[in-house]
Amino acid sequence: MLLDRVIELGLEAVDKFPRRRRAPWPAQERTLKKLLKKARKTVFGKAYGFQSLLDAEDTVMAFQQRVPAVDYNGMFNPWWERVYEGEEDITWPGGTEYFAMSSGTSDANTKYIPVTEATMKSLSRGAFRMFSSFPEYGLSEDVYTASWLAIGGTTQLTKQGRRRFGYLSGINAREQPLWARGFYKPGRRIARIEAFDDRVEEIARNAHKWNIGVIVGIPHWVQITLERILEIHKIEHISEIWPELELFVSGGADYKAYVKSFDRLIGHPIKYMNTYLASEGMFAFQRNAEALGMQLLLDNGVFYEFVPFNEENFDDEGNLRKGVKALALNEVEVAKEYAMLTTSCSGAWRYLVGDTVRFIDVENAIIRISGRTKHYINLVTEHLTVDNMNAGVVAVEEALNVRIPEFTIIPVKEDQYVAHEWYLGSKDELDAEAILLILDAALGAVNDDYKSERKTLLQIKVTTVPLSYFYEWQRLSGQVNGQSKIPRVLKGGAKDRWLELLGTRN
Repeated sequence: MLLDRVIELGLEAVDKFPRRRRAPWPAQERTLKKLLKKARKTVFGKAYGFQSLLDAEDTVMAFQQRVPAVDYNGMFNPWWERVYEGEEDITWPGGTEYFAMSSGTSDANTKYIPVTEATMKSLSRGAFRMFSSFPEYGLSEDVYTASWLAIGGTTQLTKQGRRRFGYLSGINAREQPLWARGFYKPGRRIARIEAFDDRVEEIARNAHKWNIGVIVGIPHWVQITLERILEIHKIEHISEIWPELELFVSGGADYKAYVKSFDRLIGHPIKYMNTYLASEGMFAFQRNAEALGMQLLLDNGVFYEFVPFNEENFDDEGNLRKGVKALALNEVEVAKEYAMLTTSCSGAWRYLVGDTVRFIDVENAIIRISGRTKHYINLVTEHLTVDNMNAGVVAVEEALNVRIPEFTIIPVKEDQYVAHEWYLGSKDELDAEAILLILDAALGAVNDDYKSERKTLLQIKVTTVPLSYFYEWQRLSGQVNGQSKIPRVLKGGAKDRWLELLGTRN
């Protein structure tokens, strides 16, 4: 009866949720002032004079002039390090029990992001707003009473004194709001299993007991889970046990390259939703199935800034240069490449998240993630982004009717040899020569700089590998956790582990 009442209240709230949203820029101005006011008595707030910023004629400009833009290292040392050691009132009022571990997509160093009580409230509000957009997806009413399967990090967190460490998906599942608990699968017992392989095994064995309407997770790990369910239950399609599955919510990785694989695994058409959920918080989500981008959450404890992603502001390795000028939401332009800074209730101040975005619609704050600052290839001014890479792979899938859910690239510049060496993973038979022609043409169609450089110096090489190699690479890298993503560009130690794996398998 309690669950029925929660569902009833949820449906009523969704029906009443306002479809008209506040204008983007005023909402952002208010958000920054709220954050500054809340944190003005912290050590960080006193160091940078937050009270005087609030009294300034132009608070946003004063804030940008006084507080430096920083990456993780600049935020951790000396600020978050003190939070990590248990000190209170450093970058946000009070202490912090939870720390979200980064998935290590850009480099091998684990990052620890404070997750405050305010962060948890922000995540809950963001999830409910996402839930409220379901009517715009044309889903049936049955989806509101079906269960949600979340594939993510374990809720069994590492504990050191008063601190708890884990992936944000595990922390969020552990502290999920009351309205969501009745829908959540795989349930607390299975979610606490630490080893991802063991957790998947338990999910697969119990899958037939659940009525799943929504799956949430990073596509790579969801695919592995669905394949194991098919194996254990000796069925051809997931729809045989989950006929009411209607929606896949992708948590922080674009779903497009996975659609063909999911369609075959599931066995009936479903809808797809992109969300911008990072270790630092929830920033945006796709409001309907036809939308080309995601709408920023503008009044949910996060103030956004945008640094033009160019050589003036970033070095060749994608590191932020000192003294960059960031743009506020009322200054950005459509189709320009920006790296995003966030100021948030987690105690992050002008913090470089590491993603690059493009605006599709400035007036409504609609963005799409175009890549990572360190997963950007510019050997000879080709300016290839992850967004371009995804478009190329999707073009190959469509042209050859194949599934290529995973891929990565090694950029090489040695004397006169300048190349992008592509590695494509699939369970289908792939023709590398045919793929190269389609991939090259598709990349040229979406990127004029790439097309120009291909006429002169830049080479492209395609190697097809078994899909399992990507999972093996993650195991070698210690990233079998339900949260880490496959890097689309491999450099340094990550590249070495990949080449070593190929050498042992060939």
